[in-house]
Parts: sequence; C-alpha cells; structure tokens
Amino acid sequence: MRIKKNRSWVYLFPALMDFSVAAVLIFSAIKAVELGAKPVMVGALGSVWGITYFISSLVLSRIITRKNSAKFMIFSCAGFVCIGLFFGLFESLRSLFVLLFAGGLFSAFFFVGFQLFMEHSGGTSASRASAFYTLSWSSGMAFGSIAEGFLMTEGLLWSQFPVLIPALVVISGILMFQRTNNKADLYPEIQNNNISDSIVEAYTKIAWIEIFTVTLVTGGIRYLLPKMTISFFHFSHTQAALTVFLFFVLQAMSGYLSAFFKFLGYNLAAHNLLKLLAAAGLIATVLFPCGFFVFLFVCILGIYAGHAFWASVFYAINHRIRAGFNVGINESLVGVASVAGPFLSGTMLNLGLTYFLLFPCFVFILSSFLQRTSLKKFYISA
Repeated sequence: MRIKKNRSWVYLFPALMDFSVAAVLIFSAIKAVELGAKPVMVGALGSVWGITYFISSLVLSRIITRKNSAKFMIFSCAGFVCIGLFFGLFESLRSLFVLLFAGGLFSAFFFVGFQLFMEHSGGTSASRASAFYTLSWSSGMAFGSIAEGFLMTEGLLWSQFPVLIPALVVISGILMFQRTNNKADLYPEIQNNNISDSIVEAYTKIAWIEIFTVTLVTGGIRYLLPKMTISFFHFSHTQAALTVFLFFVLQAMSGYLSAFFKFLGYNLAAHNLLKLLAAAGLIATVLFPCGFFVFLFVCILGIYAGHAFWASVFYAINHRIRAGFNVGINESLVGVASVAGPFLSGTMLNLGLTYFLLFPCFVFILSSFLQRTSLKKFYISA
C-alpha cells in the first residue's frame, strides 16, 4: 500500500505568485490614476490583462500537460522577474498597457500549469485542493495589494520587491519539489467525494456560469477600486490598497472555509443566497455613499467571491474524466470575463457611482436565472 505524502506546502506557490501579480495590478491602477486616466481608460487598461490571459489560456490548454506543467510555471516566474527588474520603464500610460500585456501572458503560464500540477502534487481531495488553492491565491492577492500600496509611496526601488522576490522564491520551491519527489510518487489523488456522476456533470455547467460571473463582477470592481475610492471618496493610496486587501482576505477565508460545509457544495441555493448578500451590500453603498459602506460592500463581495471561486474549481477538477478540459474552460472564461469586467465597470463608473455599483446586481440576477435554467434542463433531459 502506497503511503501518501503531505505536500500541502505546494499551495504556497500560487500565494507567492499572486503576490507578484497583485503588485503589478495595483501599481498599474494607481499609476494610471496619477497620470490622470479617466475611468474608461483605466478599465481598458485592466482589460488588456484579460485579453492576453484569455488567448494564452486557450493556446496553453493544448500544450501544457501534467508532466511539463512545472517548466511552464518556472518560465512564468522568470517572466515576472524580468518585469520587476524593468519596473522603472513603466511610467507612461502606453507603457502600462505593455506591462499588463506581459503580466497577463506570464500569469496564464503559471495558473493553467499549476491547476494541472496540483492535481497530482497536493495529495488531497478535490474539495480540499480547491480550498487550499482559493485560500492561497486570494491571500497572495491580498498581501501583494497592500504591500505594493505601501511601498509605492517609498519610491520605485521598493515597489519592485513585491514583484521580484516572490517569483524567485517560487522558482526555488519548484526546483526543490522536483528534487525531493520521485516521479513514481506523483499519482492522482483527486476524488469525487462520493457525489454521483450525474450531479458532477450537471454542476460543471454551473461552474462555468459562476466563474464567468464572479470574474466579470469582482475583476472589474477590484481593478476600479483605486480609481473609485480615490476620486469619489478621497481615499489615500494606502487606503485604496487596503480596500483591495480586505476584499482578498475575505475571499481567501471564505474560499477555504467553504470546503468544510457540505451544504455550500453542490447546492444552487447557496450560490443564490451569496449573490443576494453581495447585491445588498452594493445597494447599501448607493443609499449611503460613505467610507464605511465602501468597506462593508467590499467585505461582503469578498465572501461571495471566495465561495464562487472555490466551487468553480471544485466542480471542475471533481470530474473524474474531464478535469483537464474543465480547468481549461474555466481559465478561458476567466480570461474573457477579465476583458469585459474592467471595461464595463470603467464605463459604468464614467457614467456615475450609482451605475458602477448597481450594474453587478443585474449581472447577479442574470447569472442566477441562467444557472437555474441550466440545472432544470439537465434534470428534465436526464
């Protein structure tokens, strides 16, 4: 009988990588505000990341396998090291578009690769693997955002560290993992948690709708938060970064804890309830536009996002036959939504704060309707 190795430490990789990713995103968003960019332009800037990530994910889904995933992850980290070394070149609006193009490209190399890598490297169930993954990358985004927000005020040299150091550490970690684990020890451990195949199949579609929804809504809001809080609520750079930090902290906690409550798994009502709470937070901020309610809606949105991302990854990798295909579809939808989200949110913010905050509510309504229809059609045809 083969003894399982505890390799949970590999989930530090996405945390460190997203520390670098968050630093690049916060740097570009705040720098765009400093350069006087309008909301639509800031949104278009954020969409560049999504366009690149989408196209790269589609191409990489045909190239990356479990066996070569580590090589692509190392290449991704090397790319972020280069970005960090040349941070001083990104001082104009045009150069920020180049920065986000490169960031989206190297991000796809890592995260498509890691989701295949973690299938056989973490040694845990699909539910726990999704929880660790959501906790990890969300925590990285949280601390990377707040670190870059603080360090930008200290000068260019300090702002490079959140990009450079985590990427270098991940490269070292991957190499160490390969040396200390024989290929024979890397075997699939993803299980379906005794859920029937028909339920797993039905909720694969729910996952696709959910990951598109959460990325469209939160991707746009997150990237526009610095612009919104600085321009409309007169937050400082540090306070603006703090809102992003709180969002990701709550997302990390929510995503991790979701694995411990079975009713949050294959349960459409849980998705609808969390969407309703997120919409209530947004509406409350429209009615009471002050700093307290900004932080409140950010926290509630983070809780919704954590569960949504956890469920989407869980539903995808819990499919015993098509896990790799489902992951590829998930990441492609993340890319598409990452294009549309910042652009649409930027357009809404350009029209006014009320439009910016109410637009996600309509997205939630449409998403819930599509999910309910999808599940209903499945059971009718089954």
